[in-house]
Amino acid sequence: MGVVYYKQNKNILEPHLSWDEMRLVYVSFNDRQETLTPTAVHCHEKNLELQYICGGRGNLRIGSRLYEVQEGDLLVYNQGELHDESADPEQGLWFYNCGVTGLNLPGRPEGELIAPETSPRIHAGEMAGVVESLFKLLYAEVERDLPKNEQITHDILRVLISMILYQLPKECQLPPREKDRLLIACKDYIDSHFMEELTVEKLAERSHMSISGFAHQFKKIFGFPPIQYIIRRRIGEAQRLLFTTDLSITEVSVRVGYDNISYFNNQFKRFAGMSPQNYRKSKVGAHQFKKLNKLLLHHPI
Repeated sequence: MGVVYYKQNKNILEPHLSWDEMRLVYVSFNDRQETLTPTAVHCHEKNLELQYICGGRGNLRIGSRLYEVQEGDLLVYNQGELHDESADPEQGLWFYNCGVTGLNLPGRPEGELIAPETSPRIHAGEMAGVVESLFKLLYAEVERDLPKNEQITHDILRVLISMILYQLPKECQLPPREKDRLLIACKDYIDSHFMEELTVEKLAERSHMSISGFAHQFKKIFGFPPIQYIIRRRIGEAQRLLFTTDLSITEVSVRVGYDNISYFNNQFKRFAGMSPQNYRKSKVGAHQFKKLNKLLLHHPI
């Protein structure tokens, strides 16, 4: 057994980078069975989320881009970044994820860990084992709920984020093509107004395109026809509300744009494979979701 001596590098960490406000909000582990229920388009308005894929395969849409993921991939969802996930129906998907608040990097908005021009999918490579170990430590520490666990989880989280900032390989991604910008702007409009009455005709007019041309190009870029994307956006928000609030099913239905509760139930079941009520029971009752000292009701998934 050899001894390796540490040589301090004073330039590794930025001296003005403060960690004082950073907090772990939640950490969870999701197995194959749980991820077979798809998660529609949603975002984390109050926290950054990190996700580590420890098994299986799937497709994740982050913003306007689609990413194939597999074991060893680390995903960074900046605060407020819209995304959804679909596991491979044969292989499934296993992953850890955690929510983080109070991350403030110099010159960046709150909750932005990676710059917009950097891919949010990071291939951990030879560091995969270390990254997975850190997520396991976070999960185990919160689950044990021993004295000083908030300080310990804070230190583990600091190590994980430092590795993302300074050690893990990152890739640049090309900016959107100029001809796609109008469609991306239209998608952004849908994301902000999905609870309203939207039609393909109105959306095509906003994009200065014919109805057929708009529908074709929208599906080509984003993977879904416009109306189906609107439905996914509504269902994703409904999933978030069912999981993180105590709103009634009727209130959730109205908030996401459905005045007819029966129609909402049918649309939700068609997507998730279960009723809104059963979805809430499965997530709140059986989901392996661990907290430090805050109620789940106040934090988005």
